[in-house]
Amino acid sequence: MLENQETKMRLLSMCKGNVEKAKKAYDFVMAESEKSCRCSSTELVDGVYLIKKEGDPVLYTKGCDATNCVAVGIKLGSRSIAVALEDAADGDDVELTENKDTTVYDNYIDNRLDAVADWNGAENTEHLKEIGLNSRIKLESGQYIPSVAEMLFIYLHRKKVNEAIIAAGGTSIEGKWYWTSTENSATNAWYLALGNGSLSSSAKVSILNAVRPVSAFNF
Repeated sequence: MLENQETKMRLLSMCKGNVEKAKKAYDFVMAESEKSCRCSSTELVDGVYLIKKEGDPVLYTKGCDATNCVAVGIKLGSRSIAVALEDAADGDDVELTENKDTTVYDNYIDNRLDAVADWNGAENTEHLKEIGLNSRIKLESGQYIPSVAEMLFIYLHRKKVNEAIIAAGGTSIEGKWYWTSTENSATNAWYLALGNGSLSSSAKVSILNAVRPVSAFNF
């Protein structure tokens, strides 16, 4: 209340005693202040979050309440993703598909520079399902296999993400090879080593790698 009164007096002085101008200026300042407060309370800061069954995401800190957590969210600028608490296929390394690709597909990415810029995991996964996604890779509703860029996003935050996953009772992301949904060709897909960030590609129907599902992190 006192701060508001001081603001009014300053504005009145700046407006050289013109009450009408000071009132309009005060109304404008307070409206902008209220808008700023609304934004700061709804927009999440960058970081790792606990996504619970109910309620808003909770910024992860050591010792915080991680009960009823269903995924771990990552936000960095305009990018965000929700990471599952467990690997698919019961944690085993598996082939990505059961069949060779005979579809007509225009979204193969055969060079690393373009592969690391691919954020289209959800769309890519739909094509893998069309080919014949390995039946052992169980994806819940809304889940998909991350693209190369999305897997690199996880790699960037892996230490903190693993802390949150373990706190929530899940299984940490190991430093081994994980499939991405970014396809190199009709035969191959890209996969990433979560231990050192190495990127490679090989046959979808014969090479065994882990799969960590993700989903959209909406807030």
